Amino acid sequence: MEVKWKKWNVRGVVQGVGFRHFVKNVARAIGVKGYVKNEMDGSVTIVAGGNQEQLSELFRRIMEGNGWSYVSDYDEQDLPPQEYKDFHVEF
Repeated sequence: MEVKWKKWNVRGVVQGVGFRHFVKNVARAIGVKGYVKNEMDGSVTIVAGGNQEQLSELFRRIMEGNGWSYVSDYDEQDLPPQEYKDFHVEF
């Protein structure tokens, strides 16, 4: 399985609602590596590595949200291979 890496910067109601830990838990459950981080402008950055199926599922769940979060807009970028061994919250 080919590992691909994506970077998403999501905007909306994504800070102060448990979104980072939600993303971390989903990513770990489906075997995605990388990180999630709050940005100073109120957005959240997600760097994720996995096969296409894993990345599609993570993105679907990000857009679905945790019941309190809401993604109104996002940017997506392909990344070169990264060296993350797990998925974590960066501060």
